[in-house]
Amino acid sequence: MTERTLQAATKVDFTDPSQWLTAQAFTGMKGMPSTARGARIRLEKLAEIHPEIKRKRTGHKGFEYHISAAGMTLKSERGGLQTVSSIENEQLNLWIQLFKTMKPASREKMLKIVLEQVSVDLSDDTK
Repeated sequence: MTERTLQAATKVDFTDPSQWLTAQAFTGMKGMPSTARGARIRLEKLAEIHPEIKRKRTGHKGFEYHISAAGMTLKSERGGLQTVSSIENEQLNLWIQLFKTMKPASREKMLKIVLEQVSVDLSDDTK
């Protein structure tokens, strides 16, 4: 989910400096660990999934995190990623099964078509 999509979905203002907090400020919030180190670890894991919630602190060492991270849970976030991943795996497995059932001549034709399409897609990406 991009920053713009997250903003639209949740009405989050990433430009408001008062909504950016250090890991220490997150300690003790509902759903957050009670130590700064624990909060930092959880926030880093959340930032791997949603990089838009983390930014470099201006004029200081370290990072700060958007207040919206307090309402995020790792279990549900990871669950969503696993769902997408499992759907992609199912589709890939289906393509593999179909490919294995094809005759060798049909496989060659299909590979030729796929490689041509990949070539077109790659050339479109460079424009």
